[in-house]
Amino acid sequence: MGYSSLAACVADLEQNGHLVRIKEEVDPYLEMAAIHMRVYDVHGPALYFENIKGSKFPAVSNLFGTLDRSRFMFRDSLDHVKKLVDVKMNPMSVLKNH
Repeated sequence: MGYSSLAACVADLEQNGHLVRIKEEVDPYLEMAAIHMRVYDVHGPALYFENIKGSKFPAVSNLFGTLDRSRFMFRDSLDHVKKLVDVKMNPMSVLKNH
């Protein structure tokens, strides 16, 4: 399946408890990075910053902060990617399997 957009990925992470929304205004220069690093260090959730000072756009961070979350995000395509990597590493394996 995969995601059709980053917004779809964010929604899926939120629905499954892998993302926290930060509604308070944050400064984009040092405050966001400090929050991100603290959450990353404790293997915390992905972060969705809704209100960034001086920006009309939100931001998401720590999407790939844990291996488990990365596996969750690619759960529909991970086997396919593994097969592609195997072919890249050993192209002759394709001929041997057919």
